[in-house]
Amino acid sequence: MKNILTMSVAKYIGFINYFKKYGIEKEYVLKLAEIDPLIFEAPDNRFTPDQMNCIIQVISKLTNKTTIGLYPEQIFPKSFSNILGHLLVNCNTLGEAINKYCRYERIIDETVVSSLVMEGELAVFNIAFIDNTLAANSIFIDLNMTGAFTYMNLLTNKVLELKEVHFKYQLGVDISLTLYHNIFKCPVIFNSSRNALVFDLHKLNLPIIDPNKELLMLFEKMVQLALDRLDCSSSYTKKVTTLILKEVGNNNILSISEVAEKMSMSVRSLQKYLKREGTSYTKLFNKIRMDIAVDYLRNYSITVDEIAYILGFSDISSFYKSFKKWTNLTPGEIRSLNCSEGNDLSM
Repeated sequence: MKNILTMSVAKYIGFINYFKKYGIEKEYVLKLAEIDPLIFEAPDNRFTPDQMNCIIQVISKLTNKTTIGLYPEQIFPKSFSNILGHLLVNCNTLGEAINKYCRYERIIDETVVSSLVMEGELAVFNIAFIDNTLAANSIFIDLNMTGAFTYMNLLTNKVLELKEVHFKYQLGVDISLTLYHNIFKCPVIFNSSRNALVFDLHKLNLPIIDPNKELLMLFEKMVQLALDRLDCSSSYTKKVTTLILKEVGNNNILSISEVAEKMSMSVRSLQKYLKREGTSYTKLFNKIRMDIAVDYLRNYSITVDEIAYILGFSDISSFYKSFKKWTNLTPGEIRSLNCSEGNDLSM
């Protein structure tokens, strides 16, 4: 089981190399960030969120800049040195490329969940940051937001006309709003409820520069194989499980909307990613409550009524009914059996 969300070196190598123009070599950055330079030996190697956060902090300190995430036009090539980039440049339209990017994004970054939604005559490209450390890092958010915009422009060879850009974080008092206006050429809203690029729906029909149907089919097969190899099926499951367990320990039962909010993503996106991993919020929630209940039932100092209350049941009968459904046994039968760790009570 994978415990840490990761991101591909290929996605961010351009960002790190860019600062060579300031006399900042990537080897020096990695040394200060205490990261093995061999990580650059292959583009499919992965950074952890902590490593990426350290890299950003080091570069920000060395440059004395807090806006280093706003230079993607210089650091983003037309294609990632990754199979996903080759797939996208062979799509027919911007809309097709965005949808495929959202579908396969995990290959290059598990800490970010992008989604495309329609709101009337508008298309909204949402970017949710689900790692707690990076979700609070404005430079990382800038890099991904401006990077997405730049990449859309590179794919179509046009400057996408945006209606609005939204950032969840509050703009620092020492940072000029003009910097953002110069990049996006539209109203930029901070302290918003989402990180999003908003543009006219018909822009999704913009053609990609030089698509190739045969190559698209080939690369999509390769991308799916890469996704299988990545084996990140537990990433979101692990994140949701951790959040639920943490709150249950505080006698607080989270709804799916509350979990989604804590993960900085929509309920729909959370449901989609859990489904891809072969589970659902309800299955996870019930499995966690079952495991906790079985564990508590081994402790005779905790009454069944107390267990039902801790697990958020409105009454004891509801707890009995659910527990019987989960395990085919009653709480009393479990307690009398004094079941061992080896008993298989999984759903």
